[in-house]
Parts: sequence; C-alpha cells; structure tokens
Amino acid sequence: MRHFKPAHLIGMYPLGMMCLFFLGPLAFMIVVSFYERDPLGFYNVAFVWDNYAKFFSSFYYTISMRSIWSSALGAVLVVLLAFPAMFIITDMVRRWQLFWIILLLSLMCLSEVILGFAWLILLSESSGIPKFLGWVGLWDDPRSLSPSFAAMLIGFITLGFSLVALMFYPQMAQRDRSIEEAARTLGTSPARVFIKVVLPNYRTAIIGAVVTMFVYFLGVFVMPTMLGRPQDWNMTVIITDKAVGDANMPLGAALSVIMLLFTLVIIGALMFGTRKERQS
Repeated sequence: MRHFKPAHLIGMYPLGMMCLFFLGPLAFMIVVSFYERDPLGFYNVAFVWDNYAKFFSSFYYTISMRSIWSSALGAVLVVLLAFPAMFIITDMVRRWQLFWIILLLSLMCLSEVILGFAWLILLSESSGIPKFLGWVGLWDDPRSLSPSFAAMLIGFITLGFSLVALMFYPQMAQRDRSIEEAARTLGTSPARVFIKVVLPNYRTAIIGAVVTMFVYFLGVFVMPTMLGRPQDWNMTVIITDKAVGDANMPLGAALSVIMLLFTLVIIGALMFGTRKERQS
C-alpha cells in the first residue's frame, strides 16, 4: 500500500478548501438547477430542463447580451484609465509612488455600498454635480444623472480602477526603461513611445486585466442596482430577483450555471487567441 508523505497531505489542503468553498456549492447549484419550483417553498426534487429552456426566451437573452456588453465596456474603460495612471505613478520618485499605492489600497478597503451611495449623492439633482453646474451657469435645467447607464459605468470604474492599477504595478515598477530612453534619444515623442513601445510590451497583461475585470463586472450586484435603471440591470440582478424575490431557486440556479458557462467560453476563447498570437 502506498504511504502518503507529509508533502502529499499538505498538498491536499488547497484541494480540500477548493472542494469545500467552490466545487461543493457549485455542484449543489447545478443539481438544484434541474429541480422544479415549489410555490410554497424553495423547490421539489425532480429532473426537468424547463429552467434552462426559459433562458432562450427573448427576455433572458436580451439581459445576457446586455450584461456582456456593459461588463466588456466597463472592463475596457477601467484598463484604459488605470494603465496610463500607473505608468505615470511608476515614473515618480519612491515617496510619491508609496503615497499613490497606499491611496489605491485604501480605496480597495471601501465597501461597494459606500461607493455606490457616494456616487448617488454626487449625481443627484439636489446636492451633487448637477446642482453645482447649475449654480455656475453651465446647466440651465440641472437634473439628476442617476440612475442611468453612464452612472452605472462610473460605478464600475470606481470599483475596478484601484484593482487594475495595482495589478499593473509590480510589472511596471520593474520594467526596463532603456528601450523607452533609446526611443526618446532618437527623437520619438513621449506619446509615440507610449503607443509604439510601452503598450505592445504589456499586451498580455492588458488582455489579462480586461478579462479579469470583465468576469468581475459580470457578477457585480450593488452598482447596477443603485446607479443603473431597470433596463440597465445585468444578469446578476435578475438572478437574485428570481431566486430571492420570486423564491424560484431552480431558475436562479439554471441562470447562474448558464452565465458561468458563458464566462468560461469567453475566457477560453481569449486565452486561446492570446496563445495563438504568441506562437505566430
């Protein structure tokens, strides 16, 4: 009989944690997705495909496409803003770098609810940006800017900016600046160096950050609820509404499984495309 060594037992720990906190709940959710809804409770044990069939109605299909669109747009905007910001920060002296890193870490400590309320106040008609623009004469008829799709995207950017910026920091802080300096010595403008030299070197990191944010925004719940209109809500809000609001756990579980498969397919396609690009 083969004897387990201490190293094998230690290696079982992460597997156990994965099974306990991820694979176990995921498997239970998949099982529940095939059950029938019980109007008087959570579900009745059965094996039906009705919950999955409902996804192909125009209602859920439209929400799914909208979720993908808003998540993708939010991810691209976050990376477009965070990447240049971190590029500038890493060129600062060490003291200012520490200041910005601590500030970004502090932003990550703020609750999503607190950030949502802050933007709700800033975008309101009575006490925020619209009132200020009206006061200085730049807006004749100030109105509340939330709820709206733009307000929801602002919430996404607030959530993801510090996270993406800190993802870029280790790699950008240790980058070899000799190539950039050589390009500038040859008379290339800083903007052209950034586009032609810096961006291509970080293409893989940028794609990774976009994919990470895309998956993150697919599961965001608070910002769409607080800052978005009902027609802007993503699938996460609808799943919660069906599972908790309508007490339809099997349908909520089926929708969650489908969104998980969507996410895996998109991530797999992006990873495959990146790998093919490296090999070419």
